[in-house]
Amino acid sequence: MQLVSVIIPAYNPQNFLLETVRSVFNQTHQNIEVILVNDGSCAEYTPLFENISGLYPQLRLLSLPQNKGVAGARNIGVNAARGEYLSFLDQDDMWDFEKLALQSQHLDNYSEIDYVTSRQRYFLSEGVVAPPAWMKSAHLDTSLPGFLPGTLMVRAEIFRLSNGFDESLKAGTDDVDWFFRANNMGLKTFELPQQLLLKRIHGKNLSAQVVAHNKELLSVVRMNMLRKKNQETVNE
Repeated sequence: MQLVSVIIPAYNPQNFLLETVRSVFNQTHQNIEVILVNDGSCAEYTPLFENISGLYPQLRLLSLPQNKGVAGARNIGVNAARGEYLSFLDQDDMWDFEKLALQSQHLDNYSEIDYVTSRQRYFLSEGVVAPPAWMKSAHLDTSLPGFLPGTLMVRAEIFRLSNGFDESLKAGTDDVDWFFRANNMGLKTFELPQQLLLKRIHGKNLSAQVVAHNKELLSVVRMNMLRKKNQETVNE
């Protein structure tokens, strides 16, 4: 049973963070190390981090002196990780209790696979009565493809070869960029059919920064198309 390192970046988190961490420690796959990265949160959030550390003493808390952004926080977690496999979970989301077991088993059984993903399901947080404008209501409470860090499990050596997440991307597209680069590298992947990521929708989701997100997304798509074109030219 391989060691799985779980990396949770958190910046000024709401109380959802406790549910997030609980969903990791409730996994049926128990050979895990959990790395919670306090990404330069304001002092008022210190009691929440201390409370979680007290409830789960086996958790490794890394506190950064200043905010690095979610990509930087994830990369710092990776640098500290000791596991053969890596998984990532955002501060307000949760996992199905079989997530790590099913994905690690697949990587164990299929050595040619570099990383696995799963399906995901969006749900409205308590008190939120309707999906935000940036989200289609048809995407609520249904099974969707999950090319997101929260669905990902990747072999650690492969992730490090990919140079991690791009820390220059600040509007929530560092994950899109990574999946583009993984594809350009020729990494082999497989999507499990189960809904293993439960993605919470609330008023402060990073995806809600629609204008900045879409602008950065367009830049990421263009950059990776150019990168692929240049790679094809070199290979000719």
